[in-house]
Amino acid sequence: RQHPQDGNHLRRRTRAEGSIRRRHGKVNLLVQYKNGPAYTRSLAHYNSDNSNDYASVPIPNSTWQTHTTSISSISEESHIAAVELDAEEMEFVMHEMMADEDVELVEEDFPMYKYPYNSIQQFNLPDQNSHLPPVRHKHRHLTQQQQSLPNNRTLVTETQEYGIDLTQSSSVWSLTKSQPNKYPNTPVKVCIVDTGYDGQHEDLPQGDMVTSTDTGYGDGLTDGDGHGTHCAGVIGALGGNGFGIVGVNPDPTKFSFHIAKALNDDGMGTATSVLKGIKGCINSGSKVISMSLGGGPKSSVFAELYKEAYDNDVLVFAAAGNVGIMRDDYPASYPLVVSVGAVDRNGNRARFSNWNDQLEIMGPGKEVKSTFPGSGYGILSGTSMATPYVAGVAALVWGYFPECSNQQIRNVLARSALSMAPNDAGCNRKTGFGLVQAKSAFDMLDEYGCAAGGEDYDPPSDGGVGGCDQPLADLSKLEPKSNLHANSVSTGSASNSNGGCKKLLLTMLTDNYGYETSWQLTRAGSSKVLKSGPLEENFADKTEYRFMASDCLDAGTYEFHMKDDFGDGITPPGYYSISLDGKTLAKNSAFGYEETTRFTINDNSPPAAGGGEETKPGAWTSLFYEDFSSGFGQLNDGGSNAMHVDSKFGRNGIVMIKRGNTDFDAASVYSDSIPLNKNRGYNNFKVVFSFYANSMEVNDRFCLDYSSNGSSSWRRAECWRSGADFENGTWSDDVVKQFRPSVNFAPNSIRFRFRGFSSDNFDRVFIEKVRLFGRKEPVAR
Repeated sequence: RQHPQDGNHLRRRTRAEGSIRRRHGKVNLLVQYKNGPAYTRSLAHYNSDNSNDYASVPIPNSTWQTHTTSISSISEESHIAAVELDAEEMEFVMHEMMADEDVELVEEDFPMYKYPYNSIQQFNLPDQNSHLPPVRHKHRHLTQQQQSLPNNRTLVTETQEYGIDLTQSSSVWSLTKSQPNKYPNTPVKVCIVDTGYDGQHEDLPQGDMVTSTDTGYGDGLTDGDGHGTHCAGVIGALGGNGFGIVGVNPDPTKFSFHIAKALNDDGMGTATSVLKGIKGCINSGSKVISMSLGGGPKSSVFAELYKEAYDNDVLVFAAAGNVGIMRDDYPASYPLVVSVGAVDRNGNRARFSNWNDQLEIMGPGKEVKSTFPGSGYGILSGTSMATPYVAGVAALVWGYFPECSNQQIRNVLARSALSMAPNDAGCNRKTGFGLVQAKSAFDMLDEYGCAAGGEDYDPPSDGGVGGCDQPLADLSKLEPKSNLHANSVSTGSASNSNGGCKKLLLTMLTDNYGYETSWQLTRAGSSKVLKSGPLEENFADKTEYRFMASDCLDAGTYEFHMKDDFGDGITPPGYYSISLDGKTLAKNSAFGYEETTRFTINDNSPPAAGGGEETKPGAWTSLFYEDFSSGFGQLNDGGSNAMHVDSKFGRNGIVMIKRGNTDFDAASVYSDSIPLNKNRGYNNFKVVFSFYANSMEVNDRFCLDYSSNGSSSWRRAECWRSGADFENGTWSDDVVKQFRPSVNFAPNSIRFRFRGFSSDNFDRVFIEKVRLFGRKEPVAR
């Protein structure tokens, strides 16, 4: 067989130094497909005479697939899979993959490991020494010395580590505890990708507050190494129990854990196991991911999964490394990952802390006391310890400002950090923006709102640059926000970063009496209700809600009414918050029977979109319109799970996509490439449409993708999830999604598609009147 010689194919192959040859002669590859998801399936018997074994899974057309042992999906959204094969098939399969046009890139699996630390002390509660499990330690790069401690070294009283005050975490506790009504909390889920978690530790959250992902190394709630349990204690060791230590988040009602045991009991893992762990974090709904590990080269597959995380509002932190030199270690050196260095108890940079252009922030990392397996405790040093400190601060602050994006929280942590640069230079590559400061970040958000973190990018991952180049907001240009519960708030122009559409975002955590709570939106001076809730059934008890409380709002003055039938508001930690264009308008718990917030949108928006010759920056130009009056019109159907409907739910001319659980492409409608006049420089686009959902279960979703310059690859613009972004049985009109393919150039063509992701034949989304607009905006310099 002739091996392909096309350079475009060969460039898709990446062979990692130190790639893994597994036991029993097996090899793992990481594969990203161009189109369609990576399915999980076993291929060991594809050549069997019993074809009925795989009746539900078609035999693949590509020759290489029949030479593999298994293909396991890691991410359907990013089209990433792990492929296992016999070592002797390696060269043949790799070359065949290069010839497969559906294969975007191939990388060999590589080792990953917990970062070593330069000292360890382990000690336990006095009545537990007799049944501690053995803890093994194997490390690279640094020599570790086991230090013996006196038998009476115990933690029979609760202690607060130096890092708690150094990061100002205790100041946030004091303030929010003294004013619980003013500062209600939305619990944040934190994911730890490490060696596991001691699920029986008396000083750590247990039960329903801790979930886990299986990456192939057994139960995530066990930890034969101790590294992961130590990191967990830094983030969330229980406070107020009278013994042990206190984590950055000592109140287990204000956060939860998800554990991805991506490293084994020797602290070793693979790229495959870590990728599975990260994807498990994303799927669990985690907002913060803490990764005290490293290994391997820069990987395009990892970069794609970090992009997926960032675009799903997840903030990832990783340890910079412990060799004390300038070096690009991964995952910390990816732009979409926050690289964390370490300081000692005096706030000085630890000598072992790595540095480079991607280093962004510092946390306490030398001689850190935290939890260890067997309800014990240990003292470890390293950027591995600094990372959970910074991740814990992010979770602590984000819980009080849930309306902010991951990009905004990231930027505020950087902007508010205590600078360690010489001559107060602000940021340098040895210490980043400085030591993380929880209270300073909290105060900045309390004063300026989410605007303190700057504007969000579209897609969000375009804003992740990393290091000193991370784009921070200029606070001198911001006006401090007014009192959170003021009756009148001006919100500026009806034109904004959402493409000329302002919508009111309602975030709410109900108390034990959810049925007492309701809300209405009206125009000032009018009794006509524009929108209200709950839509059908009562709000559930002790449940978090986050949804749009309005359609697109034009210029005018509005009033939002929050009501409680019993007259005691929402009992903390329950609360409600409304925001518009990233600005918090109201946030309260103790509002009695009713609280009214008035806000004004000014009428100075840019010219209305139209089809003429307008090319001025900021003006939207119509590029595409389809009302489905004659079938699919200008759109194409992806397959049998897309169809045209003449009339449904009071509307004429709509298309439907349904059941995208096995063949996502069949549950899609898409446009052809739309040529763009290069002279007009369209580099920003928005899609406007209306939709109606029927029988979509919680977390079933549909998504908008786009592609530019004739590329066969699609990029995700937005997904709308049932239960979070919409409810069944009602039309959502004039939904707007804006996207920008690149901040540096204007494409010569653009196309888009809608795609369904659901599990049942009756899960359906109906779409009406799709419009695409483009406009020219200044190119980033």
